[in-house]
Amino acid sequence: MEGALDNFSAVLEQAMVHLQKSMQQENTFTALVLAANGAHVAATLLAHWQRHAPAQAQLHLVFFEAAAIASSETKVTTEGALASTSAARTPLAANSDDACAALDGLLAASDDAGVPLLPGVHRFDAPAHRLTVTRLIGPVSQTFSQLVAVVDLVLVDSTRRLAEIAHYADSVLRIAAADLAVVAPQPVLEQLQQAIRNKGSRALALHPLSQPWQVLLARLHKPAKPLVAPARTAWVVGGSLAGAGVAYALALRGWHVHVTDPALAHDQSGPQAGHLAAALTPLISVDDNFKARLSRAGVYRAHQRWADFDADIIVSRSGTLELARSKGHARDLLQAVQAMTYPEGWVSLTAPPQAATRAGVGVTRHGAYFVKGMTVSPPNLIRKLLSHPNIVCHGVQIDSLQKGAQGWQLRSHQNKESVVVAECDTVILAAAAHTPALLAQSGLDHHTLRSGRRQPTIPAIMSMDTLAGQVMHVPAAMLPQVPVSVIGAEGYFLPAVQGQCVLGSTYEREPVRQGCTRRGQQQIVSKLAPALAPAVLQPVVDAMAAHAPIAGLSPLASSGEAGDESSGDGGNALPAHAQAAQHDDAPVFAGWAGSRAVIRGRLPAFGPMRHAPGLWLACGYASHGLTWSALAGDVIAAMLNAEPVPLERDLLQAVAPR
Repeated sequence: MEGALDNFSAVLEQAMVHLQKSMQQENTFTALVLAANGAHVAATLLAHWQRHAPAQAQLHLVFFEAAAIASSETKVTTEGALASTSAARTPLAANSDDACAALDGLLAASDDAGVPLLPGVHRFDAPAHRLTVTRLIGPVSQTFSQLVAVVDLVLVDSTRRLAEIAHYADSVLRIAAADLAVVAPQPVLEQLQQAIRNKGSRALALHPLSQPWQVLLARLHKPAKPLVAPARTAWVVGGSLAGAGVAYALALRGWHVHVTDPALAHDQSGPQAGHLAAALTPLISVDDNFKARLSRAGVYRAHQRWADFDADIIVSRSGTLELARSKGHARDLLQAVQAMTYPEGWVSLTAPPQAATRAGVGVTRHGAYFVKGMTVSPPNLIRKLLSHPNIVCHGVQIDSLQKGAQGWQLRSHQNKESVVVAECDTVILAAAAHTPALLAQSGLDHHTLRSGRRQPTIPAIMSMDTLAGQVMHVPAAMLPQVPVSVIGAEGYFLPAVQGQCVLGSTYEREPVRQGCTRRGQQQIVSKLAPALAPAVLQPVVDAMAAHAPIAGLSPLASSGEAGDESSGDGGNALPAHAQAAQHDDAPVFAGWAGSRAVIRGRLPAFGPMRHAPGLWLACGYASHGLTWSALAGDVIAAMLNAEPVPLERDLLQAVAPR
């Protein structure tokens, strides 16, 4: 068998004779690689693909890896999965072919910062070579069942690759395309052949290759059904981070995308105008729960998608210092870092002196530093995403949808009449807090049973909450210390953008109709000040004290150690003598006010609406619009293009419209 392993690439060349027709017919071709030297096998497949596939066709390669650990030695794991090591990639790197060199880079053991890839699904793109690589990191006994894809070809080099995969044959058939090819030794194919016969097939053939290899070709009765749209045109309702993320992901794949939002009208300044900066920071938990895993996936996607964006968009890539606090997701921050044993390049614990050096600002607590934290300009990011040549923007408010003869009709109320703005097979609703009303007006929030009883279809979406909030802009020149990385505590403190530091934020049930308020700014300072050295915000405190204060907020002690606060909300940063009657609520500093759409459970919702084919949702991003934007966009676009989905099956179920 070892000799056969050495000749697997030659065997694959023989198999190409039988795969030629299917490769030439498919615009999207997905291959699973389960081989000891998977990189070299994939290079053989890629070289053939480059020679014979249609000019616009895309090749998607899927690898299963127990761990992505940088090493100078070839490593085959006990799970039978590929570990991408420099030694395994050496023959590939020596190849002068550009496509093979690109593949070599996509299989690197670490990310762009040199940090080993963490468990989860990782997607890497080489658009110039019509190639993507999807890597599932973790024990193959767990990750194989998590793959969501429509697979055309499976490459297996021995039965050892399948030892840890429960119900291997049934798992393959669950994700198999209508025409499935498998190249493997004869013992591997026996189980699969029997499973195909049990489930039925229109055609089944075995072709011998070099012993003991065979290629199995099957036309299945019940293949995986991709949600591919009949036309590559989509309308996106909502032009902020959620809508822009989906539109951009589709546009990159050649779709013609229309985005409509009143904020995109010519006389408007655009979505999130005036929002100078926001932070993208990974979340972690002791138990690595759904939200933590989704956050990790979102941060990876954002770094991939925005890697070459300019400094006016990605203002700072200098990381985030998260300080410990008494409640919220960071309550168990330090324990989570220790429990999960993350590589230091991803997150590292820091004591106050080291934290102050790293952040550039004095702090009073221990914390954790995340190298992947970023400071982003939301309006500039949205503008960049929507500027793709395949995207057309409209400033129309969509009020309802109705099924028409040519697809979904997008309707707007104009002059007291319902006007059809467009009709399209594929519509993505990314309208944030407006989403429940839009669905209710369209009658899509329920369906009627035969008994006549109305049953809710998406109760969590329909009960979405809206939380208002504001941030304040403090001139960096007035501060004695300015952060060089994001600082997160009960509030947050961002590096300077256009000469201003953004401090945030508030959470309010009622909309901030009057925009920024002094009360809100006092709350922000009160929340943030306990985590910082007293001198850091003293000029801000003095400026606030010089104006008429707001009654009802308790004074903040001048100093304190980490964990001293009885509540994570902190107190008021103003001195006690400043607590006088309120004259007005005008803000002391400039700022920005907005709202967050929050779904019960604090997870976003993105994916297809199963009861309304052709409709998709992307909403409920709460305070994590930057984290979810690129991820949700690529998940929806991958599903619409029958590509391997860059998210695990259980996470897709967790964020499905509900």
